[in-house]
Amino acid sequence: MLFAFVGTTASAQKEVSAKTIFEAIDKGQTVDYQDATIVGDLDLTELSNRKRIKNKGNYEEYKSYVEVPISFRNCTFKGDIIAYKNLEEEKSRKIGNGSVNWNIGDGTTYTTDFEKAVVFENCSFAGKTEFKYSDFAEKASFGGAKFSKDANFKYADFKQEVIFAKSDFDEYANFKYTSFKQDADFFDVRFKNYADFKYANFGERVTFKSTAFSNQADFKYAEFRNDANFDNTKFKAGIDMKYSNGKKYMNK
Repeated sequence: MLFAFVGTTASAQKEVSAKTIFEAIDKGQTVDYQDATIVGDLDLTELSNRKRIKNKGNYEEYKSYVEVPISFRNCTFKGDIIAYKNLEEEKSRKIGNGSVNWNIGDGTTYTTDFEKAVVFENCSFAGKTEFKYSDFAEKASFGGAKFSKDANFKYADFKQEVIFAKSDFDEYANFKYTSFKQDADFFDVRFKNYADFKYANFGERVTFKSTAFSNQADFKYAEFRNDANFDNTKFKAGIDMKYSNGKKYMNK
């Protein structure tokens, strides 16, 4: 399939600022980078098309929309990727070498939806990846990605196929309440910390074949509406399938 890219394109090894990428997306330009190092935080909750959506409870919520395809292959992200934030959710104050954290209420929430295809193949994320509450309207691929810090996909909605095959999660992998409308590919993934799929909803086929869970694998209350493949999956610290529903195939 051929695509006509009119936006920002980069090839070969180079350093690119997150601001440059943000500005291209904000102008409605397709973004396609290969073998690049992205410097700075890419905050996609601040797009100029941001809209205030219906209040939920006592706090406000704003939604930004990535309206163009974005593609990153073999890229390194030095900062955070932010498609969700709540500025008042938690504040921190340093005291000496430590810190004190406290919650101060619901605050205002900022989230981001992706209306076109999203590709982060063979990318390394040195910072956090925040996709909580994000909707992915088209295919999304994080195949071969390396998540060095927390990966937050809680409440995300993948409406088309999503690929995480051969990815590594070094810290907390949060897929709690995540909705997978079409096929989900977690083949040969390495979860080195807690893998949270509690209440996840798998609408079509999902595979965890040859995947290794070094810490707890939590599928409590998960819904498997079609086949779930756990062939040759390694659970080094146990798996919780309590109250989960559907077809699960395991061959150790």
